[in-house]
Amino acid sequence: MFKDLWFRLRALFRRKSVETELDEELRFHLERQAEKYVRAGLDREEARHRARLEFGGYEQVKEEYRDARGVSLIETLARDVRYGFRALRSNPGFSTVAILTLALGIGANTAIFSVIDSVLLRRLPYADPDRLVMVWESLPGRNPHNTVSPPDFLDWGSRNSVFSGMAALFDQRANLTGNGQPQEVVLQDVTANFFSILGVNPILGTGFTAENGQPGHDDVLVLSCGFWKERYGGDSSIIGKTITLNGHPLMVVGVAPEGFDWFIKDSSLTGAKPQMWTPWIIPQAFHDRKNVGRFMTVAARLKPGATVQQARVQMNTIAAQIAQEYPDFNGHWGANVVPVREQISGDLRPALWILLGAVGFVLLIACANVSSLLLARAAARERELAIRTAIGASRWRIAFQLLTESVLLAVMGGSVGVALAIWGTNVLLAANPRNLLDLRSVSVDLPLLAFAVGSTLLAGLIFGFLPSFISAHASVAETLKEGGRGSSAGKGRGTARSAFVVLQMCLALVLLAGSGLLIRSFIRLVGVDPGFAASHLLTFKVTLPRLKYGTDAKCQAFFQELLPRLSHLPGVRSVTMNSYPPFTGLGAATGVRLLSQPPRSLKDLPDAEVRVVGPNYFSTMEVPLRAGRTFSEDELSQARHVAIINQAFADKYMSGTNPLGQKAVIFMKSLEESGNPSSEIIGVVGDVRQMGLDTPGEPTVYWPYPELVYSGMTILVRTSNDPLALVPAVRNELQQMDPEQPMAAVATMDQLLGESLERSRFTMLLLAIFAAMALLLASVGIYGVIAYGVTQRTQEFGIRIALGARRSDVLRLVLGQGTRLALLGIGLGIIFALALSKFLGTLLYGITPTDPLTFGAVALLLTLVALVACFVPAHRATRVDPIEALRYE
Repeated sequence: MFKDLWFRLRALFRRKSVETELDEELRFHLERQAEKYVRAGLDREEARHRARLEFGGYEQVKEEYRDARGVSLIETLARDVRYGFRALRSNPGFSTVAILTLALGIGANTAIFSVIDSVLLRRLPYADPDRLVMVWESLPGRNPHNTVSPPDFLDWGSRNSVFSGMAALFDQRANLTGNGQPQEVVLQDVTANFFSILGVNPILGTGFTAENGQPGHDDVLVLSCGFWKERYGGDSSIIGKTITLNGHPLMVVGVAPEGFDWFIKDSSLTGAKPQMWTPWIIPQAFHDRKNVGRFMTVAARLKPGATVQQARVQMNTIAAQIAQEYPDFNGHWGANVVPVREQISGDLRPALWILLGAVGFVLLIACANVSSLLLARAAARERELAIRTAIGASRWRIAFQLLTESVLLAVMGGSVGVALAIWGTNVLLAANPRNLLDLRSVSVDLPLLAFAVGSTLLAGLIFGFLPSFISAHASVAETLKEGGRGSSAGKGRGTARSAFVVLQMCLALVLLAGSGLLIRSFIRLVGVDPGFAASHLLTFKVTLPRLKYGTDAKCQAFFQELLPRLSHLPGVRSVTMNSYPPFTGLGAATGVRLLSQPPRSLKDLPDAEVRVVGPNYFSTMEVPLRAGRTFSEDELSQARHVAIINQAFADKYMSGTNPLGQKAVIFMKSLEESGNPSSEIIGVVGDVRQMGLDTPGEPTVYWPYPELVYSGMTILVRTSNDPLALVPAVRNELQQMDPEQPMAAVATMDQLLGESLERSRFTMLLLAIFAAMALLLASVGIYGVIAYGVTQRTQEFGIRIALGARRSDVLRLVLGQGTRLALLGIGLGIIFALALSKFLGTLLYGITPTDPLTFGAVALLLTLVALVACFVPAHRATRVDPIEALRYE
């Protein structure tokens, strides 16, 4: 107390004497500390060198008081930054660990933000994108995003008052011939106002005009920028040239901007992004609901002042009016309006926000770790800070200096973190599943830099505030006393470091629990039986142009010749085909009327998936036959009006009855019963998971190919060896039959199955990586706290052992301290994780978000890691020599 007052008085009246006093104080402590190092075994020169490094802060005190009056805030800040650099340079071990810890936390956050910014936040490549919406037909409680029928689209356009325009489109595959090898391309047929609705102008040419929406003027197309560069080398003279699609000559009138596409996964008929667009005029026959089903996607632009909610209300009102007017075709159908941004990113949004929350936890753990390091470092500087306070420095001035050092540390860590983020994000994008993240690379731009700077400064303030506050409020009198270890500041720092360990353990458990749930979910998902054998199965698409193969007979003859030719290739076990095979993301569904059941209106008919298959389909795919028989050769060569159903269809619609021999009308050829002859059910097969392993098999009807002839079919080849090795031979056979016929969408069924799992695998791996980072940081944090505590309690342990304490008692004492902190953090983490686990519900399969086995395993793992981290310093405590410990003090 008296020394405190003495320094304050001398600071006020005898500034020069204060500097002399500081010099004396510095020399005294330098020599005292050097003597300790000499006793510890260092030579005197090395001991003095280490003491000077440790007490270098006294030079800053003298410099501070030489300029104590009339110094501006900027000058003070500049001086603090210079001093901070010197302080960090003088302690490279601490600086390196802290910078790398922060780089991991800030880098991970910046990397995930760059993806979120590009996918969820960045402006879409359309004019005024916030006013663009998707309009779907919807079945309440079943499918909110169903495609639209042309008659409903026409009625919507004529009756609404909230949209300035509506455009319809659908996608298909077409064969491009001439100017190189034949190639199958993804083509979108769109109404002529499509580009004007989106507000997109071509980079070359005029694009579509209103005239292209009239019959006889629709033989034009617009190329995507990527396809233009890939196929035509970016030739600017392409405008006005003619290319041939499915035998039709079409004139190129535009090239779309770079990066533009319109790929809506919920309605894609091809599962791929469009490469060109052609204008489509709705045929007059499609104005009648009896002649057409639902297959279009609809985009609309809101009028100025109209809101999405207003559009939803009006479109549902219109849908209700149409349902009353056409009860058989629209009886249960409503309308759903979805903003384009939400539509495009809807299935990605939950996973990305969960990942951002995960890396936010990693950053908090990193901040807690660095805070613990700063508290330990502040303990070594407490005498320096006490002297500065005693001679007149305000607590605010001390806190500001320490906070400046923290922010400087954060800036250095953030700089390294941004570099790691750019590298890591590009690696992440290179490894991301197809069509999951529509990005190829990430560059440094203003939003990325703004986020990086903001997170860096925030991190510096978070991890620097508490150490600065505690150090600035240390008891000067207690600190300046000999043996002032037991000061309130020391106790405060110890409590804070323990709290940081508890926080790290809590957050690490949350991340580990989330990761564990996803891992268990993925294991369950991989173990699901798809209903067929996926190995050694080659798939590819063959689409016959109708101009060349204009009749069903010609299409049927082509495939009847192709399949036997392929079956005779070496290594081929069997060959078949399917209109929409599993895991391609495509399908067709319709109503089915069972003649053995009471008559129902068209709107109340059971729904079923419909697949058209070729010879030996069930044996080639190894789908089990449950009852009855499969298709005969006669039924596969001409229409005999037979069908096979799966077990899900029998269980859902024919439970308690024998389905074999019953008749069903399948509304695929038209929406009138007279246009669909009844089919006899001749067999029941096992369920096949069509869209993914996490989606149960839907009620399905299988037709032999002659019943409904498709011009495009997917060929499936069961092989003895590597399926991809057969591709050249298969392509050769196809080219011999038709040199202009491309072989498209080549893949193995294992690849398609793997792609269906990629989203789950990708999210699981990322969260597992972040959880591993959290576990590493938390274990380092608890190790640091216990190791520092052992160092601080060296004298205590020496006394305990000198008085007869066994080394096992000391071991238990130290391990008990670490275990208590770990268990407290784990307990809080379990509560926190249970509260947050509900957000993982949409990402899990076959497991509940509160799975007790996962939480128990994670808690046990974290406890074991904490014990291992505590054991090293605990073991060191048992090896304390009482004589050396007491001599050191």
